[in-house]
Amino acid sequence: MCGAAPSLFEDLAEARRLRPDAVILGVKFAASVVPEIEHVWTQHCEMTKQIKDAAGRLIRVHARPRASQMNRKFTWHTPEGQEAFEAIDYFWPDLAWAKGSSGVAGAMWARHGMGFDEVIMAGIGLEPGNHKYVQAYPNKYSQGQGYATNAQIEHWLKLLQAHIDDGKAQGVYSMSGKTMQMLRKPC
Repeated sequence: MCGAAPSLFEDLAEARRLRPDAVILGVKFAASVVPEIEHVWTQHCEMTKQIKDAAGRLIRVHARPRASQMNRKFTWHTPEGQEAFEAIDYFWPDLAWAKGSSGVAGAMWARHGMGFDEVIMAGIGLEPGNHKYVQAYPNKYSQGQGYATNAQIEHWLKLLQAHIDDGKAQGVYSMSGKTMQMLRKPC
């Protein structure tokens, strides 16, 4: 499962050495920087068309609204909303419990939605103080302040801990960062 942290390519290379035949999935715009990705997860339904456009090739977008989108009057009836809705290939309402960062929620999708016995997170370290995206990531925030504040990262780590505590993170590993400390590296 590819995220967007600066460690993405190093993590992915190491994961490929461990599992050379593994399917490579991604979250949000990861397919634009990792050409092997054919399926991506997003909690940002409003970005689905941009995700596909950035990949520049056929990819399948799997999505569910974030809690904030489910709680507000998010409408698909605007032209932008209709384009975003039409760009979703698979919708996963049963994964509403998969919360946290896009990377962690994507790992839960891969494990419990797609059914993989093992999921290895690459570029999803969630290190407080390290908020930048990997170079060349096409998201509008990549050149700005980064993807999150320390408070958001700490919140996401608490949500990951909740997934660990309820047994949903069994079979999920991470190659770096705080998530590796919490989940362990694969053997």
